[in-house]
Amino acid sequence: MSPGSPGRTLTGLLILGLLLGGTSLAEPTRFLQAYYRDEAYLNAYRQAVVYYNPHLGTAQVETVVTALLHYAHHYRLDPRLVTALMACESGFRPDALSSAGARGLGQLMPGTARDEGVDPDRIPSNIHGACRVLRRHLDRYADRPGSLQLELALAAYNAGPGAVERYGGIPPYAETVGYVTRVLTEYRRLCGR
Repeated sequence: MSPGSPGRTLTGLLILGLLLGGTSLAEPTRFLQAYYRDEAYLNAYRQAVVYYNPHLGTAQVETVVTALLHYAHHYRLDPRLVTALMACESGFRPDALSSAGARGLGQLMPGTARDEGVDPDRIPSNIHGACRVLRRHLDRYADRPGSLQLELALAAYNAGPGAVERYGGIPPYAETVGYVTRVLTEYRRLCGR
């Protein structure tokens, strides 16, 4: 295949998009961030994932860690926050299915997954969608002071932004109040606080 042929150009663009952190749904295969290549750093995330779900195989753990770190970086999220969210959402069970129909690690509803253009049953795709949704909620409440931005973003992730707007804050649903508390507690623990 010559350098200017359509197939080679498309492949080159997809690889370049992935390397530059583009929004392609191509699965991450390597890290751009030097500290993500550090074995001690990677092992900390591997151990965390196995702690939450000791039944995952080695290949699944690698897939989760690679996608989690890649998409957290891409969407400017603390990977410890994404870890806490997925631990509370699914216990890092890729096959998790809620009674409401939410699927996978990030517990994406079918409509949300469709809107985000992701496959909720594929680990990297589910993590991609969850990170994008969380970033959107954080951006929505960026003008809120201190930890309120994070609390409202988590409440919106759980109950939807409409419920947060309707109540002018965290909706008074026991599930949502408990969810926000659990994720923040887990996040603080992962941060060593």
